[in-house]
Amino acid sequence: MARRRLGLVSLGGMILAVSLAGCSTGSGEEGPTERGFVGADGIGIEAADPSRIVTLSGDLTEFVFELGLGPSIVATDVTTVAPEEAVTLPKAGIGRFLTAEGVLKHDPTLVIGDTQTAPLSTIEQIRAAGVPVAILPVPTTFDGLSEKIASLGLLLGRESEAAALEERLRDDIEDAVASAPRLDPPPRAAFVYSRGPDVMLLFGEGMTTKPLIEASGAVDAGAAAGVEGTITVTPEALAAAAPDVLIVTSEGLEMLDGIDGLLAIPGVAGTPAGANGRVLAYPEGDVLTFGPRIADSIRRMAEDLDRVFDGS
Repeated sequence: MARRRLGLVSLGGMILAVSLAGCSTGSGEEGPTERGFVGADGIGIEAADPSRIVTLSGDLTEFVFELGLGPSIVATDVTTVAPEEAVTLPKAGIGRFLTAEGVLKHDPTLVIGDTQTAPLSTIEQIRAAGVPVAILPVPTTFDGLSEKIASLGLLLGRESEAAALEERLRDDIEDAVASAPRLDPPPRAAFVYSRGPDVMLLFGEGMTTKPLIEASGAVDAGAAAGVEGTITVTPEALAAAAPDVLIVTSEGLEMLDGIDGLLAIPGVAGTPAGANGRVLAYPEGDVLTFGPRIADSIRRMAEDLDRVFDGS
């Protein structure tokens, strides 16, 4: 189907579509600054000591730097790819496959993870050693990102810096959405997470990739096909999603030995995306979490979508 480029989108309409209207949940519950820091796991921290911080995801590392406490980070997990001065810091392991020893050897006064940090037994071991562990949510909306920044600012005693950062990111996201090239009709983009041929997941509703795909001007093919969360990639699931373009992580594509390996997965070559070789790959940290560079990710994905469908 031929696609034509649209002019700049109406900012108000698109912002509503990707949940950028504000931070309020409308639930009537107290915000984080009204009730003190309470983690996403329900565990509160009354007075965090941020003198020696271990961060357990790349976006958390970047946010701590943005809030002015980068010099206090003594170790990060391996998903940290920015800023440059954080990349060479000691590693505490992989946040999703954590060991207490890997964290405690850095003598932290505060460990910051999120709801993907695992296993729970390791978190409990770190706390039993007397080290506070703050668990932040993994937002799946841009409103949720604003709330996460506010909570992190409260935890670290950087509320004013967090408010300024949230406002800057919100403006940057709005600008990225408003200025992104648009195609008519919008292409169907499916995000496929891979850790090799034996781990292939199609993402859908409730995942961080959906608002990113939509903000970039595409339809989330998995969500449109009724996928909630993730499902295993099968020929039937791919046929139902019928993606015009596949989005994968760079790390996953490497584990599949490139595009040829991806197309060898049953059902992939039979999709419109596979038949036309339309595959976009991005670093895992740029698509699986909302960090300070999220607006750049929107711009890059929108430009790539425009490029791969140029003239079609």
